[in-house]
Amino acid sequence: MKDITATIIHIIAEYLDKDEAELSASDKFTEIGLDSLDIMELVMQMQEEFDCKIELTQEITTIEKLAELIANTQQ
Repeated sequence: MKDITATIIHIIAEYLDKDEAELSASDKFTEIGLDSLDIMELVMQMQEEFDCKIELTQEITTIEKLAELIANTQQ
């Protein structure tokens, strides 16, 4: 799952034009400056990257939780 988390951090950092070191798995999306439209755009990109369908819920608020969701869809 570390690879998934690292890839998510890379995608988000690139999207926000930030250094990957500025982001951590425990960061909440809203705390790093993402709104719901940003998140939907990123999810579409991640679906392509991981070749899976991602269905977000209100509980998916952090990079770590998103990585767990993606890992579970790939099993």
